[in-house]
Amino acid sequence: MANIELITPDTPREPIYQFLVEQMHLHYRRPLDSEHNKYFLQLAEHYSPDKRSSFYVLYENGEVVGTGCISPLEAHHRRPPHCVDESLWGYISRVYISPKAQSSGYGRQIYELLEKSAKEFGYTHLCLNTHRFLIKGCAFWKRHGYIEFYDMLDEWHTIWLSKELV
Repeated sequence: MANIELITPDTPREPIYQFLVEQMHLHYRRPLDSEHNKYFLQLAEHYSPDKRSSFYVLYENGEVVGTGCISPLEAHHRRPPHCVDESLWGYISRVYISPKAQSSGYGRQIYELLEKSAKEFGYTHLCLNTHRFLIKGCAFWKRHGYIEFYDMLDEWHTIWLSKELV
């Protein structure tokens, strides 16, 4: 049975850390640097409703099989050119579903919670970045109404997408 939980200071960190490290290696084929490692061990400190941010963890039979988070866009370096008031923009990141749990609707469930949180935090727009080689991920975001607004033309084929919430 699957359940999605909001991360808190009491949430065990090691299983989430291991999941994120595995997902990063799976998608990007390289080890994480030590800064990312430290960051993944401090998720509860970075993501909390009082900071207009949330980090969700999806468990299936006690095992971490998915994650997703939302945070203020103003905390990130890239801004959509059509972003007039960045305080109204949320940034979606770390949406991962393990390969064995894909096509189960879990990504949609996490995304729906992220969008609900975004509205509760007062965001009117969302944005995210992904990579063209993550074909399923790009299709997922486009199905949920995201439109590409920037191609970084970098080695990772990074693209930025945005969506207006209704």
